[in-house]
Amino acid sequence: MKFKAIVFIRLRENVSDAAGNAVRANVHRVADLRECSKLRLGKAIDIEFEAPDREHAERELAKASDLLFANTVVEDWNYELTEVNK
Repeated sequence: MKFKAIVFIRLRENVSDAAGNAVRANVHRVADLRECSKLRLGKAIDIEFEAPDREHAERELAKASDLLFANTVVEDWNYELTEVNK
């Protein structure tokens, strides 16, 4: 079975986001977004892979997210997983 996933990685709420703070401080210069009180940056990873079934795909995607994609000391992750028809 072929799968496609997007893994979303974000800094934990209690971790300071210096890059996000810099963007928030300047967003009003390029867009009419008033009183922007919170802006945090993250990353998204698009991945396509094959697995024997959905359970296996979820287990291995979680393993890759914990051990490779995210720094779990300061980041949280979640994903959207869909089966791709051939």
